[in-house]
This record gives sequence, structure tokens and C-alpha cells, in this order.
Amino acid sequence: MLSPHFSLKEFTDSAKAKALKIDNSLPDALRSNAVHTCQQLEKIRAILGNNPLIITSGWRSPALNRAIQGSPRSDHCTARAVDIRCPKFGTARSVARALVASNVEFDQLILESPTLPGAWVHIGFRKGANRRQVLTKFAGDKTYYAGVK
Repeated sequence: MLSPHFSLKEFTDSAKAKALKIDNSLPDALRSNAVHTCQQLEKIRAILGNNPLIITSGWRSPALNRAIQGSPRSDHCTARAVDIRCPKFGTARSVARALVASNVEFDQLILESPTLPGAWVHIGFRKGANRRQVLTKFAGDKTYYAGVK
């Protein structure tokens, strides 16, 4: 377990990695980042009424990140970001709004594809110097818009 409610398995699990036979094991050197990220997720879980969070994407190995055409600078590749959903709390938009209104320290929060049923929230954490940057990205649009839209 990386924290009381989040396991290494769910943090590294990827259907795409399995399908492409990509090793998505977390390097030992990044374990402390993963632990910090999951400790922050515990705070988010509490803010969202202690409802279960679903990690749709956590750690991404460089090979997996390339395969999904992720940003080369993605915090997923340093175990400092996750994509989450919390269906028992509400939509991705309602999750994003609740987190922005909270005092949780995050570096970047992106509401992703909010008009689609499978929308999610990307959230990243640094150990200090968090920017609390809030963005929205719509499916099929390369633009990131400031705030929760």
C-alpha cells in the first residue's frame, strides 16, 4: 500500500500497458513521489465525503507515456500526478469544483473532457511550490482554458 486507501497496483495499473506488453512497474527511485501523491489523494478522498476514488491513470513509464501520446513533461512520468474519478461524489466537474474550493495543496488540476460521460480530473502534486493551476481541456480541442469550465 502506498497509503491507507491506495495500492501500488492501482497506481501503476494500465490496460494500455497490458495490451501493448509494456512494463509499467514503478522504479524504486520514484516510490517516495508515489507515496506523497497517494497521501495527497487521502486528503482529496476526505474532501469528497470519503467516497472511493478511481485512479484511471497514475504512474506512466516513458514507454507507456509515448504509446498514449502523453506530454513528455507529464507529471505522471515522475509519479506526481493521477487522473481520478469519484462517481459516488458526482461528475468530474463537481469533483474539480470541490477541490478548487478546498484548501488541498495541488500543483495542477485539469478538468478533462467534461462534456463526455467518462470525464476525469487530472491532479498533480509537488513537495512544496504548488501552483494551484486550474485548467479545463475539452475532448478534441488542444486548448487548455483557465479555470473550471
